Amino acid sequence: MMLMPATPLHYFPAYIIHKMSRFNLNFPALIVGSIVPDLEVPMIFLISGGEIDRLILHSILGSITLGLLISIFISFLLYPRFVGYVLPYCREELKSKCTISESLIISGLIGVLGHVLLDAFHHEYNPLIYPFSAESINDFVLFGDYLLASNLVNSLLVIFGLMMIFREIRVGRDGFWKRILVG
Repeated sequence: MMLMPATPLHYFPAYIIHKMSRFNLNFPALIVGSIVPDLEVPMIFLISGGEIDRLILHSILGSITLGLLISIFISFLLYPRFVGYVLPYCREELKSKCTISESLIISGLIGVLGHVLLDAFHHEYNPLIYPFSAESINDFVLFGDYLLASNLVNSLLVIFGLMMIFREIRVGRDGFWKRILVG
């Protein structure tokens, strides 16, 4: 039984990493990187006739090469334009944060790898060593049960998400969207 990805839930680990990191990570690139691997899902699902929904961007090699390149591209060109349109008062800050830099590259890499590794704990198909093998690496699936693992991981992410939202609202409604989209 194939479960659809809960792509937006990957935002919350990016938020947690950003808040807990002692390094100057680039929050927009973390967000983008954490979402990028799921960009392949609809295409792979259609190409495979519904047999699989993950492949190159859900492999370690694919995430650190193609996934990282896509993350850099989106972080540099698309994210500042889209978020700047929605939050016009953040345009200048986005422009300075979303320039190609060591921080943007490392943050994008952490985002894509974090996504792939998190998925390895709860998805039924994990092509972690693609293109060397398209076989699923299931050794990391919690409890050896995809459904239980997916329910647990998704529930934890929803709980973390609600905690994050309540925390940010408590900090103040002014600047809420800036804090959760720009950092």
